[in-house]
Amino acid sequence: MKLDRITDENNKEVETVSDEKVFRPVRERTLSFQQKEIQTADLADGHGYVSVRSLCSAFGLDGRAQRRRLLRQQGYFAPYTATILMNTLGGAQPTLCLMASSVPLFLTGVDLSRVQDEEPARLLKVFLEEAHIVLAEHFGISERGEIQFLRESVARMVAEQEQYEEVLLKKVEAELAEIRQAHEEKIQQIRDAFGNLRHQVTSLEAVAGPKVRLNPEQMGQLRLAVATLGSLMQERGITKPYPGIYMDITRLTGVSRSEDIRQEDFEKVVVFLDRQIQALTRESVVTGPDVSESENTG
Repeated sequence: MKLDRITDENNKEVETVSDEKVFRPVRERTLSFQQKEIQTADLADGHGYVSVRSLCSAFGLDGRAQRRRLLRQQGYFAPYTATILMNTLGGAQPTLCLMASSVPLFLTGVDLSRVQDEEPARLLKVFLEEAHIVLAEHFGISERGEIQFLRESVARMVAEQEQYEEVLLKKVEAELAEIRQAHEEKIQQIRDAFGNLRHQVTSLEAVAGPKVRLNPEQMGQLRLAVATLGSLMQERGITKPYPGIYMDITRLTGVSRSEDIRQEDFEKVVVFLDRQIQALTRESVVTGPDVSESENTG
C-alpha cells in the first residue's frame, strides 16, 4: 500500500491509496467546525468516514504530512481507512478517508508544534488533554477516576451499612418483641398466681378465718354461769372446780383461752353450762327432803 499522485479532470494532483478499492458512498454530509467544513460519507456497511483533507483543513494541519503519517501507521489504521469517491467542486474524486470512530486516536498523534494557527492549536491541546483524562479514567489511573472510584466505594459502603442497620434493626425488633411477649406471659403468670392465692385466702377465711369474739356482756354472762356452776360443784364437795370447767369450755370451742371464744360458739357454751347447773340443781332438790326426814326421825 502506497500513496500515489493522480491528476483529476481539472489537471489537479490528487493523493490516493494505490491497490485500494474506491468505494461509492450511500450518503455524503458536511459538518461545520470553526467556520470550516468537514466532509463525511456513509458507506453501505453502515460506518461513517471523514475526509482526511477536510479534517486537516479544519484543524490547520498540513494535509499531505498527516496523510503520509496515516499511511505509515497502516499497521493499525488499515481497517479504518478507505478511499471513497466524494463530490468536490471539481467533481467526484477519490478521497482518502478515516473511519469516524478512529478520528480521536488519529488526532492524538498530531505534533502541536506543527500547528501554525493559534486557535486550532488550542483546540487540539484541549482535545488531547481530554483524551488523556478519558483514557486514564478508563484504566482507573486518573484523579477523576480515583474520585469516582471513591464515590462508588463510599456509595457501596453506605448501602452496605444501611443494609446492615436494616438487618440489625429487624433483629433488635424481633428480640424486643420476644422479650415483651415473655414479659407479658410472666406478668400473666403472676396475675394468675395472685388470683389463685386470693381465691385460696378467701376459701381459708370462709373456713378458718378470724371470728368475732364475745362482747363484754356475753363475757359477763359466761363468767356468771361458770361461777354458778363452780359454787354448785363446791357444794358437792369438789375443790377447785374452775380449772376443770374452763378446760371443758376450751375443749368444746377449740380455743386455748376463754377470751378467744367466738360468737357462734357462745350459745353452745351457755347451753353446756346451763345443763350442768340444772343437773346439779335437781340433785340439790332431790337430796334436800331426804335429809330433813332423817333429822325428824332422829
